[in-house]
Amino acid sequence: MPRPVPSPSAGEASGRAHRRIPAVDALRAVALLGILSVNIWFFARPEMLLPGVRGEPVDSAAGQLVRFTVSVLFEGKSYVLFSFLFGLSFALAWARGAALGASPVQHARRRFAALILLGLLHGVFLFAGDILLAYGLLGFLLLRLRRISTAAALVSAGALYTVVVVLLLVLAGVALQADDAAAATGAAGLDGAEQAAAAYTGSAGQWLAYQWGAYPAALASVLVVQGPVALAAFLAGLLAGRYRVLQRLTDGEFRTHRLVLTGAVGLVTGLTLSVLAARLRWGPPGVTDYTAGYGAELLGAAVNLAAGPFQACGYAIFLLLLFRSAPRIAGVLAPAGRMTLTHYLGQSLVLALLFSGLGFGWGGQAAEVTVGVVVLGLWLTQLALSHLWLRRFRHGPLELPLRAWTYRGTEPV
Repeated sequence: MPRPVPSPSAGEASGRAHRRIPAVDALRAVALLGILSVNIWFFARPEMLLPGVRGEPVDSAAGQLVRFTVSVLFEGKSYVLFSFLFGLSFALAWARGAALGASPVQHARRRFAALILLGLLHGVFLFAGDILLAYGLLGFLLLRLRRISTAAALVSAGALYTVVVVLLLVLAGVALQADDAAAATGAAGLDGAEQAAAAYTGSAGQWLAYQWGAYPAALASVLVVQGPVALAAFLAGLLAGRYRVLQRLTDGEFRTHRLVLTGAVGLVTGLTLSVLAARLRWGPPGVTDYTAGYGAELLGAAVNLAAGPFQACGYAIFLLLLFRSAPRIAGVLAPAGRMTLTHYLGQSLVLALLFSGLGFGWGGQAAEVTVGVVVLGLWLTQLALSHLWLRRFRHGPLELPLRAWTYRGTEPV
């Protein structure tokens, strides 16, 4: 079993605690693209927030390829990577607080309480599929587990992930044997995709009622399915921070050929499973006459989830190697990674204005290719705005008050 890196002197610890790693920030920016690529469909196809409500099949080859590609590259992977980086940030923030001679426990409690509040507001008023509430709640659990042994953390992470995958496989098996029409039941008084889109794109009152109606089921799904997955990734990130894995990787302490081999195994395994999952959900690439049953959807979700850790690991290794060899690329992406809270919530605001009745009302109408263009356009805009903002300010618009609350009285903001 590897041993943690020896504790540095007080001066070294303070310097390391304050030193940001551009490659890690750049990795956050890429994860942000993946989160956007997945979340946008809950705005563009609002019926996805309602359990059992089925949308119309994709009617164009180009549109089907967009959904297929998003499934292969991002679904079940970006969330794992984002959660891993959250656990890593916890470990780095803990070291930062210790180096400042302050109370890391108090800092963590304040931060997680703020995330819970932001998550509640975000989930109720913008996006029912919010993850901040779950992150805040699980953060308090991570705080209790901060001294967990390496072996226990690895076993716990593996067990959590396995339980969720097996649960989805069992549900998929039951659904595959059931009549698909009976499985497709409405929710919150809505019995189909057209009604869901009409409510989501209607008046402000209709939209708000839709949000509130969808929120309980969406929250339950996040806590029951995504929650254990996030905690497993938190624990992995905690260990990576404890052993300074990403710092050492970017500093060239690991042999490149071993990293490449590990990343390749992860990518090949993950992509193989992801392609299988995408075929279960969307059919062969370019096919438009395929309609997945409810059981096939659940089976695809389980396989996609199983692919997540492998593919996310491959992504992280190869991207960090890329950033190490091409620091300019990391420099382009890193500012957005320093403002992930602002950008995550900002994405929801922009998407709500584009797809809901609060703005243009594109929900249920925009073609898949259009949705893909929105993803790239919004992400690139966020990259540009991050550079402009951080030229004048040290922290993002939402990161600044969060840090002021978190580190109140212990450091200048």
